[in-house]
Amino acid sequence: MQCIAHPTRAASNTCDKCNHRLCDECTVNANGRILCKSCVHAAGGISQSEVVEHAPHVVPPPFPMRRNVNGALLFLLSLCFPPGANYMYMGLIKRGLAAMCGFFLVIYLLATFHWVFSFAIPILVITCFFDSFQIRRRINAGEHVEDGIGDVLNGLLSNKPLAILILAIVGIAFAGTILGLFAQIIEKAVPILLVILALYIIFRKKK
Repeated sequence: MQCIAHPTRAASNTCDKCNHRLCDECTVNANGRILCKSCVHAAGGISQSEVVEHAPHVVPPPFPMRRNVNGALLFLLSLCFPPGANYMYMGLIKRGLAAMCGFFLVIYLLATFHWVFSFAIPILVITCFFDSFQIRRRINAGEHVEDGIGDVLNGLLSNKPLAILILAIVGIAFAGTILGLFAQIIEKAVPILLVILALYIIFRKKK
């Protein structure tokens, strides 16, 4: 891999914040954190006491994922249920567990709110399928991919219309369930109330 700022130089480090590959000249070691000059500038700079001299040949942390991911095997694992095995195959354990938990959460919501969340299963499966191949492309290109779902959450939060739509659907489904339970309680309580009322009238007349 080449340095992001100097394409003719081999990269020896990786920025802890933006994951860009850096040569020795572009590397800033701030209290043990390897940063590029762009991230230091974006953070408003750092104090002189935090700056350690440019660290030559700092070994980047090992990649948490495997290299040269096999596309055929990834395709087969992407078809497995619940989704998540495709991420685990690449070494992204947290992302895989998040996908599995998301799938079971959708199943629970589907069982609780019936058809309201039926659209969520194909969306989750298709998203995980294409996302895994996008990550495979990045891994095979030598990029460092963080094991987590921060990018997914940030993308969701940045898309306000989508976030509002999801919250609205959840709110409507929850309100419908509460009203349904309330209707069932009323339906079962009415006969009991009628019996109690009849007994009250009968005993009151006797007195």
